[in-house]
Formats: sequence, C-alpha cells, structure tokens
Amino acid sequence: MEMAGINEVVDKFNEYGMNVFTDYPTKKNEHCFMVDNMIVYLDKQDNTIAVSFLASSKPEEVAQNMMILSEIEGVDDIYVMESFVYDMNDQFISGHAAHNLVKKSIEHDALKEFAKRQTYIEVLSKAKCFDC
Repeated sequence: MEMAGINEVVDKFNEYGMNVFTDYPTKKNEHCFMVDNMIVYLDKQDNTIAVSFLASSKPEEVAQNMMILSEIEGVDDIYVMESFVYDMNDQFISGHAAHNLVKKSIEHDALKEFAKRQTYIEVLSKAKCFDC
C-alpha cells in the first residue's frame, strides 16, 4: 500500500497554486501545513489527513479544497475538524466561537459601511452646488 508523504502533499498544493505558508512536524509521524484558508494535518502512519477550514471560508472553497485533498495519492481517509479563526490578538479560536467571531465581524463591517454611506448622503444633501 502506497503511503502519502510530505512531498506528495506539497506537490498537490503547488499543482493547484495553493500557498503553503508554513509546514512543520507536529509528532513523530504527523506533519502540519498552513495553506491559504485551511490547516492540514498529515498522519503518515495512518495515511490520513485531517483538515480545519477558516471559519469564513465559502462552501465552494471548502468543496474545491476537499476535492484537491482527495487527489493526494496514498491518503486513505480525510477528516474535517472544527473551523478556526484568529482574533485581533492573534489568538487561535475554533468551533462555534470562531463562527460567532466571524459573524460579529461581518455585522460590524456592515454597520460601519452603512454609517459611512449615510454620512455621505447627509453631506451631499446639505452641500451647496456653486457650479449648477
């Protein structure tokens, strides 16, 4: 039985133009890859991959990345772990708390954009036009 190795994983990421930000061994037979919007753990002993996606990842990105991971030769199983995000203090947050943080960030950005537009409308409606 062929086993998946570090080179096979990196080659697959390179084939699809995925940025490997860092990779390092975590245990004797495990290796971690930080890639674009996910963290990938390769267990060379069990021939498995465990993947955790950024909590703000779009479903189509997740599906595409799962297809790419499934193409790696020698991988028997792929496990999906909890989503993650980093907060403003660079603290790693996973699971439900990560999704809540992303939701709050989206709401905050939407409110900020709404307030900015309202300010523009207010300024433009009260501005005097000298060239009209």
